[in-house]
Parts: sequence; C-alpha cells; structure tokens
Amino acid sequence: MSKPAPRDTAHAVTDTINRVLEEQRAYEEARATRLGQGAEKLTAPLGGLINKAIPASTVRAGLDLADRAVGVTLPKSLTDHDVNDLRACDDAALKVQAWAQGVNAASGGAAGFFGMAGMTADIPATLALAARNVRATGVSYGFDGNSEEDRLFRLMVLEAATVQAGDKRRDTLDNLNALARHLNSPEGRMIMSKGGEWVTDKVVERVARALGLSLAGRKAAQIVPVVGGVVAATVNASFQADVARAARYAYRQRWFMARQLLSGDTT
Repeated sequence: MSKPAPRDTAHAVTDTINRVLEEQRAYEEARATRLGQGAEKLTAPLGGLINKAIPASTVRAGLDLADRAVGVTLPKSLTDHDVNDLRACDDAALKVQAWAQGVNAASGGAAGFFGMAGMTADIPATLALAARNVRATGVSYGFDGNSEEDRLFRLMVLEAATVQAGDKRRDTLDNLNALARHLNSPEGRMIMSKGGEWVTDKVVERVARALGLSLAGRKAAQIVPVVGGVVAATVNASFQADVARAARYAYRQRWFMARQLLSGDTT
C-alpha cells in the first residue's frame, strides 16, 4: 500500500484539529442533560442528608491520597503513541474513559446492594477512580507531573466536571484555561512554584465541597438497598464520563496552547 501524499496528510491533520476545536466549543456551551436535570430534582430532598455523610475533609483526604498514588499505577501503554498525533491522543483518552466507567460501574453495582453503608464505602473508590481518570487522560495528551501546579490543574478539572451549566460553569472553565496558559509559560510556573501550595489548599477545599455535593445528589437513590445497585452502577458510570469529558477538554486546551494553535496564545 502506498503512503499518503504529504498534502493528504496535512489535510487529515487539519480536519482532525478543526473537528476537535468544534468539540471544544460544544463542550463550553453544553448544558445539563434532561436526565441530569431530572435526577437532580428527584434526589434534591435526600442530597442534603447524604452530603453530611460525605464531609469535605473526607473528600479532601481521598483526593490527596489518590492523586499521589495514582502516578505509579498508570499503564505504560498510555505513552505508546505519538503525543503530537491528536487523533492518537483522543483514542488513548477514550480508552481511559471506558476503563474508568466500567470499573466504577462494577464497584457501584456491588456497593449499592448495601444501601447507605455501601454508598459510604463506594465514595473513596469513586474519588480514586476519578483522580486516576483525570491523570491518565493527561498522560494520553503528553501531560503529567507531581508539581503543585500540575496537581492544582487536575483538581480544577474535577471541579469542572461537577459544574453542569450557567455562569458558574463559564467561570470555572475560564479559570481552568487561565491556569493552562500560566502553565504554558515560564513566568506562570515560577509564580506557581512560589505560591502553589497555598493556592492548592484553597482549591482543594473548594473542589472537595463541589465533589461532595455532586456525589450526594447523584447517589441519593443509592441508599435504597438492592435497587440501589442498579442506580449506583449507572450513576458511577455517568460521573466518570463527566470527569473524562472535562479532562479531555482541559488537556486538549493545553495541547493546543503548547503548539500555539489557539488564538491569542503566546509562549
């Protein structure tokens, strides 16, 4: 089979980039689905009660432990592709999403049969998988690290995953993109290295509250034994899908910024 002509290859690359840019814009403009809006209304009365069982301190501890531990558990296959090939990066990221959804659905299905006790036990597993989901997606696009600024970025991705619509969603994505621009410049990294730990502490608290509220609302119906198993499997898979979509959006933005393919980018 003959190799594609350089011109054909260039067109294919351009088409891929244009497609992804459209998907990025669509993500920015997305609103909560009808299913998500309906579930939120149905579970609202129970959400406040469940949120007390998921204190911010528990979420914070889980996120911190998961983020630090997940770096040594990521498969080497995530780096087998050329990170300059956007389509290959997308393919790797979609495999990460499929794995996270499958594993978290299974853990939720098992825990859901035990009502509130099972839900409480399932929270740490869900958070750990979400942290792994974000970090593995980052590796798929060529971004990883243990610095405070990288950790902060991953936390803000999780925050973006919990915001469904409205001005708060817009502000969250603006903050995420602003941090991405800082990380793409030496000046930004220097600022973060001086004040990153303090900033991260503030963001961790905010993200912990957002995740706690989001999981409380999503998992409210899980407290009903037996029936909760089906609900939990669906809820967990949906949550990991939201996390994966937010992570793909965030790391695609960094991928474009690193290559100066977004308007207004500078290095």
